[in-house]
Amino acid sequence: MPYLLAIDVGNTNITVGAFDGERLLKLWRLGTDPNKTADEYGSALKAIVSNDAGGPDSRRRGPAEVEAVVYGSVVPALNPAIEGAARRYFGVEAVAVDASSPVGLRFKVEQPAEVGADRVLNALAAVRLVGKPCVVIDFGTATTFDCVSAKSEYLGGAILIGPKVAAAALARYTAKLPEVEVAKPLRVIGDSTVSCIQAGLYYGYLGMLERVLAGTLAELRSAKGREKVHVIATGGLAPLFLKDLKGVDRHMPDLTLQGLRLAHGLMKQSRNRRGVKRG
Repeated sequence: MPYLLAIDVGNTNITVGAFDGERLLKLWRLGTDPNKTADEYGSALKAIVSNDAGGPDSRRRGPAEVEAVVYGSVVPALNPAIEGAARRYFGVEAVAVDASSPVGLRFKVEQPAEVGADRVLNALAAVRLVGKPCVVIDFGTATTFDCVSAKSEYLGGAILIGPKVAAAALARYTAKLPEVEVAKPLRVIGDSTVSCIQAGLYYGYLGMLERVLAGTLAELRSAKGREKVHVIATGGLAPLFLKDLKGVDRHMPDLTLQGLRLAHGLMKQSRNRRGVKRG
């Protein structure tokens, strides 16, 4: 059964999803390493696809069943490696998604080309799967807020330092503070160096999220009156903060991969229409 391989190239991890139509069969993660070659990534992708049981039917799937590869990347140095891996190991040309891709979003920002592929994909998936207007909060290496109007206009948003990066920076730029796990402590008043840092990271970050979300919703609602604004969260640390962050309607862990799936279908339709016009 042919399927689509969707690859989300992030700063810390590369997330890979296999889709049979709208169904996500399986998800894998690889570490992001800009120094790896196309062959190294191709071998890794081939191995995870070949070793997977393929979902509930327990039937193994192989590289020959990969019908298409679509990817979005925020690490431009890795793009040639991903494209080379798709070509050599799966026999297909990888399709890249970015702000210039024909996916039905209109960009009302100063420099559309500067909008990261992950933000484009999250906005697309949110609009198509949940509704508009909407706000997407993506808890990645950086935490991003992305806003889409009721007219499918990408309006921009906010970019915050991610809590893990903040924890690493605190350890790097101080002489005696250790790098700690980002976790919710029992109390705001810490009684050890570790719990003090965790309290600052968790509650300080939560306060920052609440303030940015409140301001974002206020600006969107002032433009749209009483219209419902959907708020969707995604990304690795979302479950940790959603316990206390109010105002989020839905948690969608695979939002970016779903955006890749949707973008591939829309771009395929666009190519087919252009082919008909030329014919």
